[in-house]
Amino acid sequence: MQRATPTGPSERGASEAGPPGAPSGTPEPATSTGAPADPAVAARNVLLAASAVTTVLLACLLTLLPVPYVALSPGPVRDVTAAPSSASKGLITITGAPTYPTDGELDFTTVSLRGGPGLEMDLPELLVDWRDPDVSVVPRAAYFPPEQTQQQADAESSAEMTGSQESAKVAALTELGIPVPSTTTLRVASVDPAAPAADVLRPGDVITSLDGSTVADFAALRAAVTALAPDADVRLGIRRGEEARTVSTTTYAVEGATRLGVAPEVDYTFPFSIDIAIDDVGGPSAGTMFALGIVDELTPGSMTGGQHIAGTGTIAVDGTVGVIGGLRQKVLGARAEGARWFLAPAAECPQVAGATPAGITVVPIETLDGARTAVEAIGAGRGAGLATCG
Repeated sequence: MQRATPTGPSERGASEAGPPGAPSGTPEPATSTGAPADPAVAARNVLLAASAVTTVLLACLLTLLPVPYVALSPGPVRDVTAAPSSASKGLITITGAPTYPTDGELDFTTVSLRGGPGLEMDLPELLVDWRDPDVSVVPRAAYFPPEQTQQQADAESSAEMTGSQESAKVAALTELGIPVPSTTTLRVASVDPAAPAADVLRPGDVITSLDGSTVADFAALRAAVTALAPDADVRLGIRRGEEARTVSTTTYAVEGATRLGVAPEVDYTFPFSIDIAIDDVGGPSAGTMFALGIVDELTPGSMTGGQHIAGTGTIAVDGTVGVIGGLRQKVLGARAEGARWFLAPAAECPQVAGATPAGITVVPIETLDGARTAVEAIGAGRGAGLATCG
């Protein structure tokens, strides 16, 4: 921009003598006091100002837009058993079978997740979380489908918790040699994401017919599907809630056999009542610790030997421990609550190898039986002989 020049007399007055040889009263050279500005310069100034304003507005807008990431931080830790000196019951209540006092702690651990459906993160939050060594930032797609709503995410998380409790009960009783009769239903428990049926079926749907023929049970449904060729068009009668409807899909091949890709729900008949009182946590990752708590209460003596043990991992009805997410945050949360030992799915050991906080030992497990053996070793003072994720 041009700098303005003074108007009026110069610093040397008109009556002041000029340089030698110059006429007295010679005025200073005239200045451009009223000349119009250069149009090109004025236009450039306007453009620069508009660009600056636009940049500021865009920067403000970008900080408010949601970003496709979620942040995982240590969440609450809960003991699944009751301390003998506590007047309150633990999370697990068993009636109709002999139970035994427990001591020590068996904690299930959680992760606080920010950035899910309806709770999206913005850029300033993301930058803060990236700088926090106790927080992991991962793409949102690793945890949530693109179009999933908050209500759908909450419902799925709640269903996973219910399923983990059911699996924990079956796995624990099976570990103790207690029979649990079961009946396979026609309710959909899950659908293989690679199956065409994943586009039309949801967990909880009840399949009632195939190509107009009623199916009596899941075995009959599987037999009818197996008799078809891969990529065959099929019509499924289903009941979704109170509504009956018909959906169309195709079969596909799995290891040379024709399948729909549907896993059915199984109803179990338990020989006595096992209640797990938890309603403010979702997801399936507490299953292994629930199962260990049930085993501890149904067996004489203290399995933990008074030790403070935490852990995580899904559980299948056959006792297989499955992987979860946020292992590092769960270990950090457990250590902050005083746990000295942590049971983790063996496949996830690399997440904490070399990064385990001081004062806690992470033990890899693959099955409920292996987890039980580890807890008993820790309780008997033999924990130093266990394999670790270090």
